[in-house]
This record gives sequence, structure tokens and C-alpha cells, in this order.
Amino acid sequence: MLFRFRWSWGLAAAGALTLLVAGCQTETEPGPESGADYYPLAVGDYRIFAVTDSSWLNFQRQPVSSFQFRERVDEQITDASGQPAYRIVRSRRLLPTDLWRDDSVLVLSATATNVQLVRNNRRTVELVFPVRADRAWNRDAFNARDTVVAENRRYQRVGQPFTAQAGSQTFRYERTVTTDDIEDVNLDDGLYNVAKYRQVYAQGSGPVQRVRRRLEFCNGGNCTPDPTRIFKGRVRVETLLEKGHTP
Repeated sequence: MLFRFRWSWGLAAAGALTLLVAGCQTETEPGPESGADYYPLAVGDYRIFAVTDSSWLNFQRQPVSSFQFRERVDEQITDASGQPAYRIVRSRRLLPTDLWRDDSVLVLSATATNVQLVRNNRRTVELVFPVRADRAWNRDAFNARDTVVAENRRYQRVGQPFTAQAGSQTFRYERTVTTDDIEDVNLDDGLYNVAKYRQVYAQGSGPVQRVRRRLEFCNGGNCTPDPTRIFKGRVRVETLLEKGHTP
């Protein structure tokens, strides 16, 4: 697992005291979740995602591209900051009968307060703990895009069920959390751009869906943006098909 917790008699006693106090209250509200079990991870774990790419060019929708990604936890390492981390090899194949071909390498590290991902030499904050509805944070706190005070990713639908569709298969998860990147809209020079990224994590399973949108609704000049007509852009959806562990 990505995180391991150890109980002591002192902690157990403190927990019992907390329960006793809570039992004396007439109304209680659920506290924030630690969040560790939304991204379980161990060397040998793998996840296979069904991927669909939809794109537009000159207001015309292009043929949809479909393939698969596999993310395999290859080894435990020490990252550039000196922290324990996991090396994840991502592979790609067009058809389930094809051989996997390595695509890229990711590095995932975790502390008691967050989960960080390094991809293409860019470090982003994927999750922060504890998990709390509407909590926002700066995903770029450790990379060159950091604006110090930015809050550009937030939690949504904490602890809610989620259903995903991939081809003819339907997947349902009873307890999930969604992270949404705060929408970026650019109206400069008559352009109307939208960039949005959503990730869904299921308790005990980790990431189960990712949706990335980068769309432009106007081709510049004196064009009036029309949100029903996409000038150019791409929508990529990655949905978990299978997860498992190999020695």
C-alpha cells in the first residue's frame, strides 16, 4: 500500500476518548478523510485504462482514436528531492491482442500531506490530505508554473459513488473522490479557450477515470465564440478496465 499506519495503545485510548465525546453530542458532522486508501500502491501493481481521443480541426470532428494504456509500478526509488517514490512505467497498445510498448516513465511520491506526480520533468500535486469537500490547492506548487497563491485544483464529490462506461462495460465504485482543475478561460485576442482536467479516484482502487479537455471555440479575428461549435481541440478519456498485481 502507498501508506502504512501503526496504532499504539495511546492512539487507541485517544480514539476511544474521541468516540466517547462524540457519543455525548446530539449532532455530529463527518470529519475529513485521511485519503490514503484513494491511491493504494505497491511494486508489481498494474492498471489498464481504455483510452479514447476525440479531436476537432477547423470546426470538423476528426475520427475517434481508441487504444489502451498500462501503468505498472516498476520499483521503489528515491526521487530528486530525496523522498521515497515509485517508478511507474506506462505502456501503450492499440488492441488487446497487441504487445505492450513502453510509452513513458512517471514518478509518484507521497507524504502524510499529499501525493505528487512527476511527468515530463514537471511535478504536480495530485492529492492533498486530509480529503475534504471543496478543498482547493495549488497543483503547481513545486514546478515553474507556480504562482505562489494559486488554487487551481479542488476536491468534488467526496465519498460519492461513481459509474464509468468503457465500450460495452460498465464499472461502478461505491466510494470515490473527484479532483477538478479550475476552468481556464482565455478571452485574449478574440479567442475562447477552455482547459479542464478531471480525475476520479476510488477507495481501494486508485485512479479510475481521467478526462482532459483542451478546446478552442473561435479561430481568432472578429469571430464570435460559439460554445456549440469547436474550432479545434481534443478530449481524452481514460477509464480503468483492469487492475492487478504481478510478482
